[in-house]
Amino acid sequence: MPKKIFPSQQHVALVYNNDKPQARHEWTRLQRWLEQRKVHVTNSSKVTTAMKNADFVVAVGGDGTVLSVVRHVAAWGLPVLGVNVGRLGFLAATEVNAMFKMLTKALAGECRVEVRTMLSVSGTIRGKKFGHHLALNDCVVRSGSSGRVLQLRAMVRDKPLASYAGDGLIISTPTGSTAYNLAASGPIVYPDLDVLLLCPICPHSLVQRPLVMPTFEIIEVEVLKPSPPALLCVDGHVSETLHPGDRVFVQRAEQQAKLLMDPDRTYYQVLQSKLKWGGS
Repeated sequence: MPKKIFPSQQHVALVYNNDKPQARHEWTRLQRWLEQRKVHVTNSSKVTTAMKNADFVVAVGGDGTVLSVVRHVAAWGLPVLGVNVGRLGFLAATEVNAMFKMLTKALAGECRVEVRTMLSVSGTIRGKKFGHHLALNDCVVRSGSSGRVLQLRAMVRDKPLASYAGDGLIISTPTGSTAYNLAASGPIVYPDLDVLLLCPICPHSLVQRPLVMPTFEIIEVEVLKPSPPALLCVDGHVSETLHPGDRVFVQRAEQQAKLLMDPDRTYYQVLQSKLKWGGS
């Protein structure tokens, strides 16, 4: 069921994408607007520990900005409200033209808090452990700059699930189902569902299809010979370089993301708007 934040918000953290001139401009407007309403504001182009005690965080940028902020504040349990100045903005609660109206709702405790599943990504590279990386959207093992075919094996409960030959493999959350997973012809999954998605990228087989799995499973992916070096990307950022014999383990994280959303807009309306599905 939708949850509401406490109605008396006094401390708001503002994080903006410094690479986007419009984000810097809107950040200045938001800061002025909040201070005029006697709200204590902590602001920066990145998350700082001074934001830990904020009531919620406003992320001004695109989906990448929201993803970055969520990964940093998830352990603190802070809700994040995205203001979209990017392209799609699936994770944003509002566009710029309605941001003050949405902030008014957030300060009044009227926004819906959506709790989203996150991924914990770890593994071994040449026998040495790495991780844990945190992801809200997805974990991707893909071919590197050579563009050569990858040979991958997925395991569940220490037993083989499937072997893949192709450009790689996406493991995503329902939130990430509208990201790389969607581009790879994976299914769109309602974000409240407690599942993980396993989606091959350009597989060299007509019978390999995306798979929806329960979140209690731990998915192991091994790079097989004679694959070229592969890249491990977490929420769009290259985290590790993998070689044959290296393994990646993906499971539901203990941390959960909290997104503040417009209480008057459903997820189906978001899909209709962002994907240009039409309708009234």
